[in-house]
Amino acid sequence: MTYIRNLSLFGVLFGFVVVALGAWTRLVDAGLGCPDWPGCYGFVVFPTSELDVAIAEQRFPQFPYDINKAIPEVVHRYFAATLGLVAIVLSFSIF
Repeated sequence: MTYIRNLSLFGVLFGFVVVALGAWTRLVDAGLGCPDWPGCYGFVVFPTSELDVAIAEQRFPQFPYDINKAIPEVVHRYFAATLGLVAIVLSFSIF
């Protein structure tokens, strides 16, 4: 029972972090910093090298690449996905 209580508390606190990261993403206008899911321009994390940026712009010509928008978007996505996994683990732990 302590495990479920601790995981629930972690989930609630982590939820506040995800909401704050969502606000940060919105405030820097990075809502579509990465046009695809679960990666970013076809990569697991945002492209950083010049070759990767060229590949990203070739894959998604209608969405110009901006690293200042990609970073908040990827960080928020992965934190939100982690919160989703915590929720799934909690759901299965109850039974």
